[in-house]
Amino acid sequence: MATTTDNVKDMRDNLAGELKSVIKEAETLLDDTHDHAEKKYNSAREKLKAALETAKTELPKATKKAVAHTKHAAHVTDEYVGDNPWKAVSVAAVIGLLAGLAIGRNK
Repeated sequence: MATTTDNVKDMRDNLAGELKSVIKEAETLLDDTHDHAEKKYNSAREKLKAALETAKTELPKATKKAVAHTKHAAHVTDEYVGDNPWKAVSVAAVIGLLAGLAIGRNK
């Protein structure tokens, strides 16, 4: 009977030791993944910061270009209408007529 009790105690001690080992390995794994995830997070954060800084510097340039192109298009259109007023009125009338017909058919 003493041997059975000793065997149970040995098995219990072995199981406790194995459990402690598994817990230690799990804690190590958690720490390692935390560090890895933190590095990935910081890397992604830095990339996002860089992209935002680029956007901040490029947006005013793009806005200036868009405004310049719009002003140029408005100037060219103004010159064309000034040089060809009847053509402009005719084109506007045709567009208005077509829009009116399209709206009238949908109702």
